[in-house]
Amino acid sequence: MFLSNLFLSNFLSLITAYKGRMKITHLFFITTILMMLLLSGCFTEPATKTIEHTDNALSINLSHNGEFVLIAHSQGHVELRQTKNNDVIAQWQHDDSPKAGVIAADFSKNNEFIVTAEQGTLALFSLKEKKVLYFWSLDDIRDIKLSSDGEYALVSSRDKSGEYPLYRIVYFHLRTGGIKYGFYHDDIISSVALSADGRYALSGSDDTKARLWDLKTGELKFTWPHFSKVAKVQLSPDGQYAMTNSASEGIYIWDTDTGKQIRRLNKIRATVASAEFSANSRQIVTGYSREEIILWDIKSGAKLMTWKPKRRYIWQSSLANVTALAFKDKNTIISETSRGIMQFWTIPEN
Repeated sequence: MFLSNLFLSNFLSLITAYKGRMKITHLFFITTILMMLLLSGCFTEPATKTIEHTDNALSINLSHNGEFVLIAHSQGHVELRQTKNNDVIAQWQHDDSPKAGVIAADFSKNNEFIVTAEQGTLALFSLKEKKVLYFWSLDDIRDIKLSSDGEYALVSSRDKSGEYPLYRIVYFHLRTGGIKYGFYHDDIISSVALSADGRYALSGSDDTKARLWDLKTGELKFTWPHFSKVAKVQLSPDGQYAMTNSASEGIYIWDTDTGKQIRRLNKIRATVASAEFSANSRQIVTGYSREEIILWDIKSGAKLMTWKPKRRYIWQSSLANVTALAFKDKNTIISETSRGIMQFWTIPEN
């Protein structure tokens, strides 16, 4: 950071010294390039490693420990790579339909299974056997999460069988195809989450509500109202904390035992595109559609670190979403953007 600031200071001094000899158009051009570099993250703490994938992916997901990355291509197939060396270790596809394409996926915590979802189908893939074990059909899938042991999937879908569509999430047994629970909202369910201990499911909906469900009883435990659509939800590994986000309110952290709000991490109107709790549930990292990553301390609410991911092209007008995040270990976070750029970031020591 010191070197970046020194470079900026010297650059501005150079412009000041020579501005009398420059045309206005030249000065404007140089200033514009400088602003692009600033926006591209050149003056934040640099990533320790950067790998570029395709910039035409439908979705990108990281395993919970950051060992694998799953890239869904627009041609319909998915590609499983190791993050360490970027080697492709498996590929599969749901079907050959022109509309095919995986829009959501998740890894089991033990890294033995992956669930992939297109809008009307889902598949369970075994990393050990390197093959798809099961295919299932569900209407209008929006989001999906996999239980720690790979036995159950939590699927956001829409039931179109009746006169009026029902917006629901189903807790779905992937070996038998049986639905253990069905949970409902009044509008599209945009985001779902599962706690690693298997206690809770969490859902966020366009009906402006986030709901916490008890997976032992199937009962609704808490409803948390928001002022606008709930864009992202997440649960801590120990099930103690729930994170919810709506664009107009920032990030809330809730206590899953009492239902009380314990933290509001920021008040910026920004949509969270991805979020992940640390293994010890003490920190959470959030990724935004404005190409920004923030690491937070849960207990204090303090912002510990901010990073700016690399842009594929510094002159591009559209920002990339930070679509996936993972704590590789206590010292490293991995990020993926919708432009297909994976980066490794060093966590500051406490």
